Amino acid sequence: MKRWYICVLFISWINSSCQDKIAIDNIDIIPTTTEKDKQYANVFKILDGTWKGEFVIYKDQQQVPKNQIDLKNISRSNLTKKGLKQINAIQVEQIYTSTNPYFQQVVITDFYPDTDQKIISKGVNKIQNGKMWCVVKKPDETVIHTGSTEGDYTIIWQRNEQKPQKIEYFKETVSSDSYEIIGWGYYQNDDPKLSPPLWFYAKYKKQFQK
Repeated sequence: MKRWYICVLFISWINSSCQDKIAIDNIDIIPTTTEKDKQYANVFKILDGTWKGEFVIYKDQQQVPKNQIDLKNISRSNLTKKGLKQINAIQVEQIYTSTNPYFQQVVITDFYPDTDQKIISKGVNKIQNGKMWCVVKKPDETVIHTGSTEGDYTIIWQRNEQKPQKIEYFKETVSSDSYEIIGWGYYQNDDPKLSPPLWFYAKYKKQFQK
């Protein structure tokens, strides 16, 4: 019995060790599932399918001290803040395909009407090392967010990078046919002591085959 127990522990250690060796930004290799990953089984499943809609970017022209606003409990009402001005609107198509309950591929097509430019990115939502990750490889950079859940239908994605500064926080709420995103970001020389200079809102509709 003792030998069997040691064998199980050794195999578990091997699986964990192999998973740790896969770089987080690797979107091709599916990590081996570990026990600590299983709590997240099918967390991305509701996103499977094709979604289309508009991603809107707002600039805050009247920032206030950061402590005057709750940056975690955000909703569409934040977009009514005085001083917000729309500066861009991107037409988006996102196609999600789950490979297993812990690994989901995505192809993102962004179309910028103001420049007539189309950008295609590929990425994954995945569970690795007991954490949720969103990795998107754009033509000019790889974007990595760590995730958590809020209830059954909301995923929170965030990153906090320095040199250069890239701080983001997004809430994604998904239903059977609707996908809504609200978030904010700081970049480059933005002052993180003030409220976010940029806000984001998106509403996508699921595309059903006729």
